[in-house]
Amino acid sequence: MRYQAMLVALAMLSGCQMATVHGGAAQGDGLAKLEAALGGEYDNHEQVQQAAAGVRAGTALATPHLRESWKALGGSLWLWRLQMLDQANATEASWLYRLTTIDGRVKMTPYRALDAATIKAIADDKTRFKFDAAQWAELAPCAQSGDWKNAQFNAAADVAACSALLSGLGESAGLLPLRMTLDGDVLRSVTFADQARGVEARIDARRLRWFGGWSAINGGGPNAKSDNQDWHMQKDLRLSSEGGRVPLRWRDGAASGWSLELARTSYPERKLNVLQLNIVDDASGRVLDYVWANPETNAIGFNLGWLQVGLTEIQQP
Repeated sequence: MRYQAMLVALAMLSGCQMATVHGGAAQGDGLAKLEAALGGEYDNHEQVQQAAAGVRAGTALATPHLRESWKALGGSLWLWRLQMLDQANATEASWLYRLTTIDGRVKMTPYRALDAATIKAIADDKTRFKFDAAQWAELAPCAQSGDWKNAQFNAAADVAACSALLSGLGESAGLLPLRMTLDGDVLRSVTFADQARGVEARIDARRLRWFGGWSAINGGGPNAKSDNQDWHMQKDLRLSSEGGRVPLRWRDGAASGWSLELARTSYPERKLNVLQLNIVDDASGRVLDYVWANPETNAIGFNLGWLQVGLTEIQQP
C-alpha cells in the first residue's frame, strides 16, 4: 500500500486528538537521561511474527516490519530513521530531531530535509553533520512533548495540529512519528501509517544486539555419516538478535541450502522469553532445529553432528 493513498484516510483522523502522555516528575535531568538511553537500532521482528500467526488464524491484521534507528548528531540533535522492510512496500523516512527541555518536560521537534540527498548522506554516514537551518524545514506542529515515569519515557504530538502538514510531506508523511515510548530496550512508536490501521496500532521494536562467529557444515548435510570429514568452515557470520539471518555456504561460496536465524522469541503459554538460534531450510522455510538461551546471553551455539555453530556478542558492525 502506498502512503500517498493513505493521506485521505489519515486526514479523517486529524480531528481525533491524541492526548499527551503525562507521567510523574522527571528523575534528575530528563533530557540527559533520554539521550543516554536513546541511541541504537530497533526492530519489531517478533511483533511481525506474532501478528502473522494472528493473520493466519483470522484474528489479527498484518503488522509492517519496521527498522528504526536513533543516531546522535551532537548538540541535542538526533536523526530518527524509519525503514519499512516489507518487500512489497519498502520505503523509508528520516527526520532530524532537536531535543530541548521546556517547563521540566522534554520537547522533541522534528525537521524535514529540503533536499532528500542531504539526509540520506547523513543517515548512511557518508557526510559529517553540520546543521544549516537553510537546509531544513521545522515541523513545529508535530513536536512531541514527554517526560519520564519511573524507567519509562513517554512523548506524544498533537495529531490534529500535525495532520495539517501531511499534504506537503509526500510519501514520507506515512512515517512521520506521532508518539513514542522508550522502556529499556523496547521502543514503541506510532506513525500516521499506524493510525490508518486503527487507533491502538503501534510498532513494538526492540534494540538490536549483534552476534558474530563461525559455522562448520558437513558436506553430507543432515544425513552425513559420522566418519565424513568433509567440513566446510565459515568464519564471518554476523547476525542481529531480532530476526537476523545469514546463509550457510560451502567452501567455494555456493549456497548450501540452509540458513541460520537468530531471534528473540516469546512463548506465552510457557511464560518463556528466549534468544533462539534456528537452522532453516531455505527451500521450504521450515525450521529444522533450534536451540534456546537466556535472552541476555552473550554467547549461543550448538552441535548437531552435521552442523556446528558458535556465536558471541560483538559491537555493531
